[in-house]
Amino acid sequence: MSVFAQVTAYIISPLATLLAVWVAYLALLQRFQPQLLIYYRPNPDTPTMIDLIIENIGGGNALDVTFSAPLPINRFNIGQPHEKSSAVTKQGFPAVSPGQRYIFIGGQYAGLSEELGTGLSVNATYSYRNPIGFSQKKKVAFVLGIEHLKGMPTRTSANEAIVDALKGPNKTTLQEIRDELRQLNQTLLAKD
Repeated sequence: MSVFAQVTAYIISPLATLLAVWVAYLALLQRFQPQLLIYYRPNPDTPTMIDLIIENIGGGNALDVTFSAPLPINRFNIGQPHEKSSAVTKQGFPAVSPGQRYIFIGGQYAGLSEELGTGLSVNATYSYRNPIGFSQKKKVAFVLGIEHLKGMPTRTSANEAIVDALKGPNKTTLQEIRDELRQLNQTLLAKD
């Protein structure tokens, strides 16, 4: 083996090993690192309502979660915002576990729009333990807004649709089945 090949092997081998260790550490870090999301979404069960969601979609615990500004919730009234309202405080949460989701009633479009304007910039700060066990701090920036929800139609949830189908004035399959069962029952009672 030539001297050039030996020198190359002595340099490339440790670099390749170091690169492999670094990639393994990054994969492990990804598994231990929390990832917070904060956003508004339409409430799936109640038309015109908007929810505030705070969730951890990462693999680690987010500890001592704090916010740079209060997060508006309970902003009601379709036409004019309601005077009394509340917020998720800047103190946040002691911990948000992996897969954990907090859902708050944000309110209605007019009330939230008045409070958020074109967007509310919020920083979420939290700490977590890396794979080696050391505590690290992370700061994530969010812009909370609901402008994208402005043109969304209000809809009826599946639960409300079933109740409306049972009670409503329009003939539905469920009402036809009910009527046929009643008629069958009356026929059977008449034969007795």
